[in-house]
Amino acid sequence: MLKKCLKYDLKYIYKVLIVFYLIDIVFACFTRIFLSFDNSFMLHILGLIASGTTISFMFSIIINNLMRVWARCVKNVYGDESYLTHTLPISKSTIYTSKFLSSIITMFTSILVIIFCVFIAYYSKNNLELVKNALQFLATTMDSTTIKVILISFFVIFLELTTILQAGFTGILLGHRSNNFKMAKSIIYGFLNYLFVGVISVLIIYIIGLFNPNIMDLFNSNSNTLSVDIVKIALTLGICLYIILIGIYYYIDIKIFKKGVNVD
Repeated sequence: MLKKCLKYDLKYIYKVLIVFYLIDIVFACFTRIFLSFDNSFMLHILGLIASGTTISFMFSIIINNLMRVWARCVKNVYGDESYLTHTLPISKSTIYTSKFLSSIITMFTSILVIIFCVFIAYYSKNNLELVKNALQFLATTMDSTTIKVILISFFVIFLELTTILQAGFTGILLGHRSNNFKMAKSIIYGFLNYLFVGVISVLIIYIIGLFNPNIMDLFNSNSNTLSVDIVKIALTLGICLYIILIGIYYYIDIKIFKKGVNVD
């Protein structure tokens, strides 16, 4: 049943997201075409407009991905569809797991589409060389490889967006346990949850720093005096903490969900 739930959740989310994907790809192509005409002032202007639109839709993809995932949760669990959802012969943990997995899958594809659009719009030998040099500098500075730097950057962005999604889910579950002002409370709870993740992450790193002087340098030193080793440790800790906190929120959300829901 999880596969079927996931299928319908993804269908609902991608129904709108695919439109944004296609629009962004089209404007990325326009950017590529118009900016290739160096001798035409008008086409260059059109290229700049297309470029701005491409970047704008990149942000729109992320925002709509977040909104669509949360909207699916509210509609399917608390809205008109909820009467059917809660009569299905499946557990509440399966229902929530489907929502969680669909959010991860769609956010992953959204990031890939954005990277693809950047490649279409701005790829050139000169730009590629600039990116390579920048990544190589970071890789050398961090005593790593270019591939590792790319993967770490991708993973950090993905975890950050997944954390925002998870905070929103928790906010929805808590807000809809109330009898009134459910959406307003969901937004407030979601924001507080995300804020809590940031605060608790800093607090845990600080506590670890009490036993590790190198970690404490993150709080006692400025950005110009931090060593590469400290930055690498901080990134590793941050990634581990995000994964652990996402897992904790997932477990808590299922516990809250199993207590029952107030259907609109």
